[in-house]
Amino acid sequence: MQSETGVGWTHSIKEAPDLAEVQPEFTTRLPRWLAWYLSYDLAGKEKRERRQQRALNFVALGGSLSASSYVIVYLLFDWGLWPSALGAAINALILISLPFIRKRSRTWTFFAGAIVVSLNLVFLTYLIGISSGIYLLLFIVPGAVMLIFGPASTDLLAIAFATSLAGAIFCTVFVSEPALSAANHDGLQKGLMITSIVSVLALVVFPAYLGFLRAERAESALEAEHARSEALLYNLLPTEIAARLKDAPDQTIADSLDHTAILFADIVNFTPRSAQMSPEELVSFLNRIFSSFDELATKHGLEKIKTIGDAYMVAAGLPQPVDRPVHRVAEMAFDMLAAMRAFSDEIGEEIEIRIGIHSGPVVAGVIGHQKLFYDVWGDTVNTASRMESHGAAGRIQVTAVAREALRDDFDFDPRGAVEIKGIGALETWWLAGRKARTV
Repeated sequence: MQSETGVGWTHSIKEAPDLAEVQPEFTTRLPRWLAWYLSYDLAGKEKRERRQQRALNFVALGGSLSASSYVIVYLLFDWGLWPSALGAAINALILISLPFIRKRSRTWTFFAGAIVVSLNLVFLTYLIGISSGIYLLLFIVPGAVMLIFGPASTDLLAIAFATSLAGAIFCTVFVSEPALSAANHDGLQKGLMITSIVSVLALVVFPAYLGFLRAERAESALEAEHARSEALLYNLLPTEIAARLKDAPDQTIADSLDHTAILFADIVNFTPRSAQMSPEELVSFLNRIFSSFDELATKHGLEKIKTIGDAYMVAAGLPQPVDRPVHRVAEMAFDMLAAMRAFSDEIGEEIEIRIGIHSGPVVAGVIGHQKLFYDVWGDTVNTASRMESHGAAGRIQVTAVAREALRDDFDFDPRGAVEIKGIGALETWWLAGRKARTV
C-alpha cells in the first residue's frame, strides 16, 4: 500500500485505562447472617462509596461487639453496675444500627455514631471512674469517622476530633472516683483499664494496618502500571521523542531534518492473498513478516515509523541524525529480501516484496492529545513511497539522490525514466547488490 498524500505515517499510543479496584471477598467463608451484615448496602455503589460502606459495616460490628463485652463484664461482676451495662448496651445498639441508618441519612449516621456514642462514653466514665480507662475509647472516634466518611469530610472529622478531645479533657479534669459504689473495686478498675487499652489498640491499629496495606498495594499497582506505560511509550515512540514528551508534555515537538533516508516496503499480491485467509491467519502472517523487519531495523539502527496494511516504513536519520543514513536503509533492504526468501522456503510458497528508497529532508513531529502521533512529512516521504509503488517484485528501486550516496559501495542497474504520479518523469535505478571488495 502507498500514501497518496504523504500524510498519516504514524506511531500511536492510547492512554492507559483507569486502574480497577479489586476487593477480596472475605465474606464468602463467613456464616450467612454475618456475611449479609458485612456486605450490607454494598451493591450498586461506586468503588469509593463501597469502600466506605464496607468500613462502616466492619467498624459497626467491631464496636458493637466491644460494647457488648462491657455489658457482660458489668452484669457478671455486680448487678449494681446495671446503669453502666445499660449505657454500654445503648452504644452497642447504636453501633450495630449504623449501616441501616447510613442508608437513610449520612448526617444522622455521624451524629449517632460519633456524637451520641462519645457523650455516652463520657457518661460511662463518670459512672465507672477515670481509672477504668473508658474515656480512652474516645480516641477511636475521629479515626473511625475518617475511615467511614473519608478524609475529604474535614467538617465531620473536625467535629469528631473536637468532641473526643473535649470529652477526654472533661473526664481527666472532672472525673475521679466512680459514681457507682459497685465500681469502686481495684480488680474491676484494672481489668477495665486493660480491656480499654486492648480495645483502643485493636480498633486503631487494625484499621491503620488495613489503610497502609491498601496504600502500599495501590502504590505497587501504580508503579507497575507506570512501568508498563513507560515501556509501552518507549516501544511505540522513538526513545528521544518519548523522553522529550515526558520532560515537557505541553511543548510542541517539530523537527526539520535535512539528512534522512526513507524506505518503504510492500507485500506483492497481498490483497488477493488476504481474501483467502481467516482473520487469525492474516494477523499471524503479517506479524511474522513485520516482526522480522523490526529486528532488522534494530540491527541497522533505524527507526520504524509505521505499518499501514501490508506496507512497512522505516527511516534513518530521525529523530536524531546518524552517519551514512542511505547506506543503513540499503543494507536493511537486502536483509529484508533475504528474510522473505527464507520465509518463502519455510512455508513452501513464494512471498515477495517491493522496496523503494529515497533520501532527503523531512519534517517530523508529534501531534494529538488523547492519542499521540509521531508523523513524518515532506516530498522525501512521498517520493520514497512512489519508488515502492512503481517498483517491481523482489527488487529495490532508488532515486538519483540515493544512488549518488551509494554509488561507491553498491552496484546498480539503470531502469530509466519512470513517470511518477504527482512528480513527473523521474530517473531511477535498481539497487543490484554490494560491490565486490578488492584486496
